[in-house]
Amino acid sequence: MIVPARMKSAPFFATLSLLFTGVSVSAFATPPTISRVKRQTRSRGRTSSRSSTCSSKSHSYYRGDCRLCSFSSSSSSDDSPQINPNDLESDEERRRRMTLVRQIQKSFYSDGSSSSSTGIQKNSTKGMVTNVPLWRVQWTELPGYQNVLNCHVAHYTHMFQGVVNGRPRPWYFGHVYLPGGSDNLENPRYRLCEDGDSDAAHVGVLMKVSDYRQLDDGRLLLIAQALGRFRIVDATQHAPYAIANVELTPDRELIQQYYPAALDLVGADEAGIGSDNVKLLQAVAWEAARIAAVNEAMHWETFEYRNVNVNDTLTGGVEVSPIANYDSAEVPTTAFDAESVMRDYIDTAVESSGIEDLDEPPNDLDAASFEDAKREILNIEREVWKDVDYLIQLLGALNPNGGVPVPTQLLGLLPSDQEWPEGFKLNAYVDRLKAEKAVVGTASKSPFVAVDDAAPAYPDLRRAQRLSFGIWVLLDSLLAGFSPAASTRQSVLELDSIWERLDAALRGLNAINTALKNTLEKS
Repeated sequence: MIVPARMKSAPFFATLSLLFTGVSVSAFATPPTISRVKRQTRSRGRTSSRSSTCSSKSHSYYRGDCRLCSFSSSSSSDDSPQINPNDLESDEERRRRMTLVRQIQKSFYSDGSSSSSTGIQKNSTKGMVTNVPLWRVQWTELPGYQNVLNCHVAHYTHMFQGVVNGRPRPWYFGHVYLPGGSDNLENPRYRLCEDGDSDAAHVGVLMKVSDYRQLDDGRLLLIAQALGRFRIVDATQHAPYAIANVELTPDRELIQQYYPAALDLVGADEAGIGSDNVKLLQAVAWEAARIAAVNEAMHWETFEYRNVNVNDTLTGGVEVSPIANYDSAEVPTTAFDAESVMRDYIDTAVESSGIEDLDEPPNDLDAASFEDAKREILNIEREVWKDVDYLIQLLGALNPNGGVPVPTQLLGLLPSDQEWPEGFKLNAYVDRLKAEKAVVGTASKSPFVAVDDAAPAYPDLRRAQRLSFGIWVLLDSLLAGFSPAASTRQSVLELDSIWERLDAALRGLNAINTALKNTLEKS
C-alpha cells in the first residue's frame, strides 16, 4: 500500500504523540484539510502567530475571517509621515475612550436599532432556527468541537456584536464553509439558495458563543462551540453577511429510532390526514421523528457542552481544547418525553404550510430495522475503539522510552458495558483517570467525565455519534487526501449517518495502523 508522506518521517510520530498527550494540535500539526465538495476547493492561509505586521489582503494567523492580526502603518503618496491621533493617547486615555466606545456599541446593538440585531429564534416544534447570522469561512467545523474566533473583519465584527449584545443567552450563529471566505460572499457562484446555479455549501453547523471578550483595539475574541448540523432552507440576506432560516438535521439513525412510534401516532389519524394517503402519513411521521431527535439534542445540550469562559483558558482565551467536554453537573434530571414532542407536531401538521413537500422516509423502516441499525453502530463503535487502542500500543512500541500517549479528550466516550479483548488497555486508563479525578484538556482544563458513569440514561447512539465526529480531530490532519479515508471535514459533516462516519474513521485507522505495523516490522 502507499504510505502517506507524513508517515515516512519522524514528525508523523511526533504529531500522533502530541495529539494523544494533550499538547495543542494547532501548534504542531498541519491544519485539517477539507476534501473537495462539488467544485469547491478549500484554502486556508496561515502564517506564524509571531508575525507583527500584515502586508497582504488575506493576512491572518487564525482561521477564516475572524483572526488575530496587527497592521503596519502605511504612508501616503507624498511619503509624509501619517500620525494616528490615537497613538498619542496615554494608557488611561485609551481605557476611557474604549469604555465609551463599548457603551455606545451596547446601546446600538441592544435597543433593536441595529440591522444586525439577530432576532434568532429556535423553534423546537418545527426543528428550525430562523434568522441565523451565518459566518461563512474557508474551513469546516464539526459538531462536538470548540474554537476561539478572533474577529477583526468589519462585517463579521458587526454581526457578532449583534449576536452577543442583541439578545440574551444562548448566543447562536451558523458556521458554513465558503471557499475564499469573505472574498466570495458576493460571488454569484457561491450565492445561497440559487436553484441549480450555485456551488455554495448549504450544510453547516449551529454554533453557540460560550463566552467573549472585546479587546482594546476593537477586535472580538469569542469561544464558540459546534452543536449540530443544519441545512439552509432559505437565505433572507446575502450581504454584508448572510442570514438564513435553517433546518436542524439529526443523523438518520437518531430519527429512525422515533419513527415507529411516530407512525403509530399518525396512523391513529391524530394528524387528520386520512388513512388513505399512506405516503403523506409516512412523511409526516418521519418529520415528527426528526423533530423528536432535534429536541433530544436540546435536552442533552447543557450536559454535552461544558461552558468555557475566557478566563478559564490557560492562555487568556487565545485558544481552547479542540473537543468540547461534557459537564457532569448538568445531567438532565427529567427523562426526555419524545411522545409529547411528536404529538405536539402531529396535532398541527395538517395545518402546516408545505406539508406536501416533506421528505419521505427511507424504505423498510420499522422497529426491527432500527434495532439492527443500532446493533451495527455499537459494533462498529467497538471496532473503532479497538483500533485506537492498537494505534496507541503501536506508537508505544515505536517509541518505548517516550511512554504511551493517551487521547484523554475522547476517552470519556469509551463504553463502560463492554468486555474488551485481552490486551486492551484504554479501559485501564479510564479507570485511572476516574480514580485520580483527573483534570484534562490542552488550553482549557476541565474535570474528566466518563459519560456512561456520569449519565446512565445517556443514549448509546448519542455517545457513538459524538465519537464519529470527535475521532476526526486525529484523522483529518493525518489522512487528508489519502485513500480510503478521503472523507474529511465538509464531506464528513455532510454524511447523515453515524455508521457511515464511524466506518470512514475505521478505514482511516486501519490505514494508519497498517503503516505503523509495517514500519515496526522493518525497524
